[in-house]
Amino acid sequence: MQEILKIFEEIVKIPHCSGNTGKMREYLINKIKNNGYDYQIDKAGNILAFKNTPVLALQSHYDMVCVGDAPKIELVKEGDWLRAQHSSLGADNGMGVVIMLYLMKRYDNLEFLFTNDEEIGLIGAFNLDLEIKSTYLLNLDSEDENIYIGCAGGVDAEVEFKASKEKIKGFIGEVEVKNLPGGHSGVDIDKEIPNAIKVLCEKIENVVLIKGGERRNSIPASAKAKVVFENERGEEAEIYSKEFLAFLDKLPHGVLEWDFEFKVVSKSVNLALIENENITLSLRANSNEKLEELKEYIKAKCYGANLRFEGEYPAWKPEITTLARILKSIMKSEYKVIHAGLECAVLKSKFPNVSMASIGPIIENPHSINERVKLSSVEKILNVCIELIEKLKEDYE
Repeated sequence: MQEILKIFEEIVKIPHCSGNTGKMREYLINKIKNNGYDYQIDKAGNILAFKNTPVLALQSHYDMVCVGDAPKIELVKEGDWLRAQHSSLGADNGMGVVIMLYLMKRYDNLEFLFTNDEEIGLIGAFNLDLEIKSTYLLNLDSEDENIYIGCAGGVDAEVEFKASKEKIKGFIGEVEVKNLPGGHSGVDIDKEIPNAIKVLCEKIENVVLIKGGERRNSIPASAKAKVVFENERGEEAEIYSKEFLAFLDKLPHGVLEWDFEFKVVSKSVNLALIENENITLSLRANSNEKLEELKEYIKAKCYGANLRFEGEYPAWKPEITTLARILKSIMKSEYKVIHAGLECAVLKSKFPNVSMASIGPIIENPHSINERVKLSSVEKILNVCIELIEKLKEDYE
């Protein structure tokens, strides 16, 4: 674990927020060269490292969600947990990247696929122009030590509500909701984390301006509004009509449907961002059919507003693959479906004959300043990878 932590300490010093990953890409290429691996890179910034005849491809994305002070990250170790001071940590998916770099140093019969800009719409995976040779692909982007065999698809709903305005007299002040926990808009959506935009809208009237949320894929931790406290002695100001606040009030946020077979959310909506009349909702569903149903539901909820859908990505249909069965013999963990996007959904469409599964260490509160990773869990996942590689080597020989 000392070496794992050393590598992680290296990568947190390198800015790699989604959309700004050039320095991390240079770092990875240098590591690949130093370990004697060949590599290819495509126009989307994806990197494939390879050597000899690979028995397994390991895959992680190398961008991170930057919240709080990130990309300035100050590590804090608390017993078995690692977190950052006032920022997201980047364990999602930095620990996957670190495990891959550790294994690269020790094996010469693997492939390593580092994908770019996953957190802003699986951009790297969608635009992947590299071919793996392995018959197995292990994604390292899950967050609770289970074996994932399916994932949610999603889409952003961009809403523009043309609100009328009226004039009143009063004193203008600012109302703010801040320092709420935040969290991942998929895996944390059922944890009763308050949404700052929703909390704010319940408390205000006579709104001049409103703005809230941090990222499309985060539960909002902060929101603020300029409002008018009505008083005839005050100045005249323009406010949004009550129709606008009523529209905001009816916008959904939270769990809409539950999957009792896999004990996971199957449909959800996150009221992610607002800047006056422009609103972003992030939608997730655990099948492509359910995602279409959810889009129709949002169309009804946003009737009267301009609505467009952007950044759609597919669900990964649950499948107990050969790789998943091998992992179960090693881990004794459950098969699960995650209510978040995994690149396996896109990669499966590009490599339909490759057997896939996803595992990862315990990470709490990703996409927030409360993100933390359990170090003993990182070690456990590393050992699972090593045992898997050794088993596949035996089978290959």
